[in-house]
Amino acid sequence: MRKLLSCIVLILALCFGVSGCESGDCMLSSESYCSMSFVDAQGKSVKLLDTLSVLVNLNEYDTAYVYQCDTDVIITSAPVDSLSVKGYILSLLVERKQGVLLNRMTGANELELPLSFTAECDTFFFQYSARLSDTVWVKHQNHPYFSSMDCGTVMHYDIVGVKSTTHLIDSIQVVSSDVTNISKENVKIYFTVNN
Repeated sequence: MRKLLSCIVLILALCFGVSGCESGDCMLSSESYCSMSFVDAQGKSVKLLDTLSVLVNLNEYDTAYVYQCDTDVIITSAPVDSLSVKGYILSLLVERKQGVLLNRMTGANELELPLSFTAECDTFFFQYSARLSDTVWVKHQNHPYFSSMDCGTVMHYDIVGVKSTTHLIDSIQVVSSDVTNISKENVKIYFTVNN
């Protein structure tokens, strides 16, 4: 009986050991993130005193109908024929929807942001609590990387250029252009720091 129990335990250990062998070689993360660190003019790490939200444009559009007259503006999601009788002039407005990647983070000194699988340039809107904002553009080339049948495909990127507006951001620099699922610093964002 004891030998039978030992054999069953040995068989189960071999089965689980063999089946888990290949999947154990997979990376911990199958996502590739662009790692951005926040520094001052001397390259020392800084924490933002403001809160930070990061927004991105989605591939969806909302249509808004804007009616204007001398003293009023009305915005609707559908056309309203009766407003033109009252002296309103219709001007059509199309707005792109935005998604929130990060909502009001405090004390931020670095970020990891996903890059698009299909687009070659990502636009990130950095919104600070003091009603200031900056826009960061990351231009990249996409490279699907097939690791194995068990682990699947991971998207890797080569950053070919970065730029930003300069409200709180002083400048931006690519440190390492290859973005993979192994975390490392890709971009330094130099913030204007008041002493």
